Amino acid sequence: MRYYKYLLIGLVALSFACKNKDTGYKPNVGGKAGEMLVIMDDKIKKSPGGIELQDLLRETYLGLPQEEPHFKMSVAPHRTFSSFMKTIRNIVVVTVNANVKDEAVKYYKDRWARPQAVVTISAKDTAMLRQLVEEHQLRMLSFFNKAERERYISTYKKNLSDELIKRVDSTFNIRLSVPNNLNNKKSTSSFIWMNESAHWGFLGMFVYEFPYVGEGTFSKEYLLNKRDSILHKNVPGPSEGSFMTTEHHFPVIYKQTTINDNEVVELRGLWKVQNDMMGGPFILQAHYDKANNRVVVTDGFVYSPERPDKRDKIRQMEALMYTLKFKQSHAASTQQ
Repeated sequence: MRYYKYLLIGLVALSFACKNKDTGYKPNVGGKAGEMLVIMDDKIKKSPGGIELQDLLRETYLGLPQEEPHFKMSVAPHRTFSSFMKTIRNIVVVTVNANVKDEAVKYYKDRWARPQAVVTISAKDTAMLRQLVEEHQLRMLSFFNKAERERYISTYKKNLSDELIKRVDSTFNIRLSVPNNLNNKKSTSSFIWMNESAHWGFLGMFVYEFPYVGEGTFSKEYLLNKRDSILHKNVPGPSEGSFMTTEHHFPVIYKQTTINDNEVVELRGLWKVQNDMMGGPFILQAHYDKANNRVVVTDGFVYSPERPDKRDKIRQMEALMYTLKFKQSHAASTQQ
């Protein structure tokens, strides 16, 4: 199959089989970001439970201008599940058999390779398979999305931009694991614009802050008004009088969460350039710095007009946001 045609397949598989058995060695995962392998026999694949699992993994990734699934999925039967295939980065193994004793969904990290995410689903029949998939929908998606994010973070930490890390630190007193593929586009005393340009377009991140003024600070309306005001001032477009802003005719997705022990509000939507034709997806995280009564915003964006695959680029920016940590304030340290 096209998905599994890589150079030296035999050597890799032999190395995996021998080393993993004798020394505990596990190879690096294979495949591209966002790829998913489902091991499921043809009869089960066509059952309601099998269809529901496939629909879940192909569920639309929210906040993009064109529809893209959470994962690029391939399905293969058990008889083809070779040692090499066990090195794919994301795997779901479905077993439906009347002899199954433990009907369950189980989650594994680095089962056959590193860094790998594996889910096994075991059921006596297809009715139970469907029930298990329904019960674990959110957890499964969260498990695999987190695995993709952690792979990006691991790569970032091996390829850091010392210059941008220091600049972000000195401006906002935060730690952000900025990778060296990003360059300093613009810096002021309260705003940093980091960017990476490529043949397909560009991606980047803004970092800015503003005071916390009460519960309303984290409303969607307040955050978007702040965003539009700050970008209008700091991010001009390519033509006279143009500037970046939010596309308010597209739904903005709002979520409250906790990241690194900090309260965070996340927004996903589309940006545009007012008075021009540019646009694309963005993801914004507003991080509450309670010790200093402020909000620090990380605002990632992608511009790729000729290519529909924006999901993984947004995932890259999201992963970078998850590395943000507030440094201990001077006031707090002097009290200890």
